[in-house]
Amino acid sequence: MQSSSELPAIASPDGTLYDPNAHPAGHRPAHARPALADTEPGIPAPVLDAAAGVRKAMLVPVVTALAIGTIFVAVYLAAFHAPSARHQPLGIAASDTVAARTELALNSAAPDAYTFHRYADADAARRAIVHDEVPAALVGDARGMRLLAAGAQGPSVVSSLATAATQAVGHPVPVRDVRPLAAGDARGLSAFYAAFGVVLAGFLFAVSSYQIAPRLPLSARAASMLVFAAASGATVALIAHSGFGALPASFLTVAVVVGLLAWATAAATGVLLRLFGPLGMPVASVLLLILGNATSGGILPATFLPAWLSPLAELLAPAAAIQALRDAAYFDNAHLTGSLLALVAWVVGCLALQYLLDRIAARRDATALSATAVLGH
Repeated sequence: MQSSSELPAIASPDGTLYDPNAHPAGHRPAHARPALADTEPGIPAPVLDAAAGVRKAMLVPVVTALAIGTIFVAVYLAAFHAPSARHQPLGIAASDTVAARTELALNSAAPDAYTFHRYADADAARRAIVHDEVPAALVGDARGMRLLAAGAQGPSVVSSLATAATQAVGHPVPVRDVRPLAAGDARGLSAFYAAFGVVLAGFLFAVSSYQIAPRLPLSARAASMLVFAAASGATVALIAHSGFGALPASFLTVAVVVGLLAWATAAATGVLLRLFGPLGMPVASVLLLILGNATSGGILPATFLPAWLSPLAELLAPAAAIQALRDAAYFDNAHLTGSLLALVAWVVGCLALQYLLDRIAARRDATALSATAVLGH
């Protein structure tokens, strides 16, 4: 009869049996490390043998999750708890006297909050707005003072500029929306939600890819990323463009932009995992999921972010994707080409860095193998 202290053999997925009694306590090989007890029968033996010690298994997840959560809360509260404009572009079409008086009033109320652009008349100001040169313009003529604005910039931006204009002029200023949001994008947040979901999916794709096949050749990994990116672009375009009418750019444009963002996120996450190993996952989550989405301009433009955070809007891929989606949907493709080139640069740059890291690792392994062969002789 089997002793009650003995554990039953465990069958692994490939049909082999692992006998936990083969190496009883005190008789394990010197190189073996005690693993956590099998509290879930059926876990393959290799997984159990590779498990961390109890202390590490308890503390590392707590520290990692707490650090990421703390950074998320700190960044988002710092960015959005009380946003204020910094060098926010604002157009003015009025006589020199009225324009100078208005600029002085705005600067006195909030120094460095605005960068002023003068226009000859209301038509010139409107053209600047619809081509995304400025989000709004104060117009003063025989009809009085009014604010022309692009509702597609988001209700928060238009509201803040209308409030500032009212304070500067001294009375409520009527607002005319010359670039309204689509009916399916009532709050102007659809591009942000689409981008956030794709960044999250790209992050999870890369993590699962490296967990399943850490030594997958780069050509195969790039092909897998391409399939994921194409599927992501088509899926989001079907849902957001065709399904809800939330992204009123063309189907092809939405699919291409979203696909490039998915590929860029997956490639960037893969490089970080390659560079930092186990630390690559929290590093990627902070850089891409937290900082990337906070600075994307999906909630508020970079001109409303703190000075230490706004420069990232010029560098990270989510901002380029949201700029591309909005410009294609509302602003006559004003900056679409530049945004697409930025996303392509992220993809190509990350894949090139991955290739370089693989070549360095292969050269290092070849050198180590040669040295072993020499020592063997």
